[in-house]
Amino acid sequence: MAVLLLVAVVGLLIITIRYHKIFSETNKAVEHTILVLDEDRHALSSLGALENSDADTAQLLQHILRLQQLTIDNPSQQARLDTLRQAASAPGRSRVDNIRALLLRVQAEEGRLLDILEAANGKSRDLLKNAIVTLLALALALLVASGFIIPYNLDRRKRAEKGLQESRDFAGLLVSNVKEYAICMIDPDGIVLTWNQGAEQINGYTREEIIGKPISVFYTNEQNARGEPVYNLGKAGVEGRYECIGLRKRKDGSEFYADVVLTAIRNEDGKLTGFMKITKDISAQIKVREDLNRALVRERELNEMKSRFVTMASHEFKTPLSVILSSTNLIERYNGPEMADNRLRHIHRIKSNLNNLKQLLNDFLSVEKLEEGIVRNDPARTDLVKMAEETIQDMEEACMDGQRIELEVRGEAQDVLMDQHLLRNILNNLLSNAIKYSPASSLIRFRVEFTYDWVRFSVADQGIGIPEKDQPHLFERFFRASNTGGVPGTGLGLSIVMRYLDLMGGTISVESQPATGSTFTITLPAV
Repeated sequence: MAVLLLVAVVGLLIITIRYHKIFSETNKAVEHTILVLDEDRHALSSLGALENSDADTAQLLQHILRLQQLTIDNPSQQARLDTLRQAASAPGRSRVDNIRALLLRVQAEEGRLLDILEAANGKSRDLLKNAIVTLLALALALLVASGFIIPYNLDRRKRAEKGLQESRDFAGLLVSNVKEYAICMIDPDGIVLTWNQGAEQINGYTREEIIGKPISVFYTNEQNARGEPVYNLGKAGVEGRYECIGLRKRKDGSEFYADVVLTAIRNEDGKLTGFMKITKDISAQIKVREDLNRALVRERELNEMKSRFVTMASHEFKTPLSVILSSTNLIERYNGPEMADNRLRHIHRIKSNLNNLKQLLNDFLSVEKLEEGIVRNDPARTDLVKMAEETIQDMEEACMDGQRIELEVRGEAQDVLMDQHLLRNILNNLLSNAIKYSPASSLIRFRVEFTYDWVRFSVADQGIGIPEKDQPHLFERFFRASNTGGVPGTGLGLSIVMRYLDLMGGTISVESQPATGSTFTITLPAV
């Protein structure tokens, strides 16, 4: 009987090795498909600057070449990528939409392939686990059966003892050397009886530390509070086998995602004698899946944002361009000395609308850089008073007739460590809004206040103000107050200001009354 069980164990061991190979192959296929999806996402991300230079087209072609290398065994993807490479090299403004559509088709097919591979991977993993459970059960049965062989004579006794020892050594070697799975035997009350290398590696306990301890030490405090260990053992005892996926706790207190299988062990009379517990650390697989999902969601959000911005920008560009064209035509007619005032008025209109166009482009570029994570806070020693004066000079061309910006400095002026580029963008945005939403001949107060540990900037206008119901949403992307009417804008400026302040460790507040004006105040640490 022992020999037959040993043969069964060896045969099942061969099958288990085969299942492990299949599991490894499907796992590699999943990882390869994730690489293809990641490369496709990078190609999509490079579309935003595709028409800026030949270098941008070359970068996209590199992504396409990499995709062709990764999908060399997929004829349909190869054909699609050949079409994509031709579209990337072709001239014309419509190619961006064609390229995006082709890349999204590549992404959709690889996504479907990933789902199929993950299903196959899960099936092979289940087959592997079931094979291991069966193998261990046979090994255990071999140990039990060998222990009850009655040696009828001395020769048989010696052979039986030798077979028993070999069986025990084989089963013990099989279980103890498995490192990818934590395998242990526990009694009906959940007390740990055996421990292998995989269990020590995954859970962090040595054999001496864990033998005799309850399995509750592997569960979090919340799980123990709701009785999850007892519940899981109860399910395994009733159903014979119970599998669950969730958080488990190591000896050092760190947590990991585990796939746990509990199998009930019963004697010939059907009495429960204990459980076999197999645990697999699946934290890496879950992290890869979550990272991919986050990347895909972020890519979709970025593409939606770009599409929305392009739609908005195309609308917002029409008015200033029409005004510029109209004023240019009128300037050509006002060619007499007595028409100098008319020429100046239209020149001012051209400058004002060019400033609006510049702000539109700056908003788009700022959002692009923020989303790609390439904006950094790089503090340098800065003369804030000088910067404030230069900012006012830059913004004066955008002022309406009679508008003026008044600078007030409070406290003892001092140079501070601050990112000049980020701060100038913040101040330009606040002053641009004050000019845009204020009437002609109005005063805009720009104050810089110094203290020992912080610097405060405030911009106060006499403009249309902000309705109270709109104020909580001011810093949301694309949000515009309900009373902005026909005033041009993207709804991105204040959200960009908030992102810059987050990088610089600053804060912003607003006080406003409709038809009275608004005051925006930012506070930054003075280092």
